[in-house]
Amino acid sequence: MTEKELGALIAAAVQDKDLTDTDIPAIDLYLDQILSLVADKNKDAAPRYRERALTKTMINNYSKDGLISPITGKKYTKEHIIEMLLVYALKNTLSIGEIKRVLTGARNDCAFTGADMTEGYRRFLAAKETNRARVGEIVLSLLREDELDVQNDRDFFVALLDILSLSAYLKTVAQEMLEARYSDPDEAERERREREKNEKREREDAEKQKKREREEAEKAEKRERSEREREEKRKEKNRVLPDPAD
Repeated sequence: MTEKELGALIAAAVQDKDLTDTDIPAIDLYLDQILSLVADKNKDAAPRYRERALTKTMINNYSKDGLISPITGKKYTKEHIIEMLLVYALKNTLSIGEIKRVLTGARNDCAFTGADMTEGYRRFLAAKETNRARVGEIVLSLLREDELDVQNDRDFFVALLDILSLSAYLKTVAQEMLEARYSDPDEAERERREREKNEKREREDAEKQKKREREEAEKAEKRERSEREREEKRKEKNRVLPDPAD
């Protein structure tokens, strides 16, 4: 593979198509209408991206997992759609839990409104457009600096690992940034469950202790009763036996 061929491959690899905020109608939409909008936009993307279709199941899961704001009825607002598109854009890089932390962090920690999220999405797409042009320059510059010739099979292998390592580091940096700024939305729930679990264990331990104390008390009472009965039988026996002197 020549450097020119690699450049063409890179250009083709980043040809995804994004639904912009101006492509989204101002009126609320049903789920099928949203999927149709995304599919129409995506048909002009590279085959790799056309295969990553947005589905009803995916959106229902986004809603169930709390990634998008709660909806009323069966229609979604423009802000809901933008949240869906952000999840869709991030899911190939971050886990669902991390995406939830990004979006709920923006909403809860930074008090983002729907308008704020829309503006953020608009700026995100502008940055993506720049990155499409930038990524080829970055990759080719990286390989030149590391003296890797992609026409050489051994260099090609190392070049692939080199690019992957850069991608991994960039992802790690993003993860560190989101953890440093946004709180974990599931932490409070985990703490509540742990607290309830501890309280339940303490109640069970207390009940077991009370049961042991009752059992010990019943055993002690039984022993005392048995001792009294034996003593009474002994006394009764002594009363009925004749005096040896007689």
